[in-house]
Amino acid sequence: MIKQILLVEDSALLRESIKGMLSDFQNISVEDFATTQQDAISLLDKKQYDMMIVDIELLQGNGFEVVKHTLNKNYHLTPPTTVMLTNHANGYYRGLARNLGIKYFFDKSMDFELAIQTIEDEAQRSN
Repeated sequence: MIKQILLVEDSALLRESIKGMLSDFQNISVEDFATTQQDAISLLDKKQYDMMIVDIELLQGNGFEVVKHTLNKNYHLTPPTTVMLTNHANGYYRGLARNLGIKYFFDKSMDFELAIQTIEDEAQRSN
């Protein structure tokens, strides 16, 4: 089964890099992306995603609000597994992520390859 991933990232360079690295895996599909909080929420309300890769700082809004939307009791779909990939990997944001139940939290500059491998492992595990 192919895992549908929503990529919430405002950097075109990073989006293309992530999509390129994940395209090597046959069980993962990154068809949709959002650069703003509202665009991400709109996509999440229309389609079921297995996983979402979210940056904290977006063109407008932030990734934490996107995650909170999927955790709202009125959200009508199954919340996707969240991978937070950010340049703001300090203790404060890690704590916020943990409190929201975000399963994976990675520093873009230090853990990029680990994040990609974790996404692949997670997609394999839930098949």
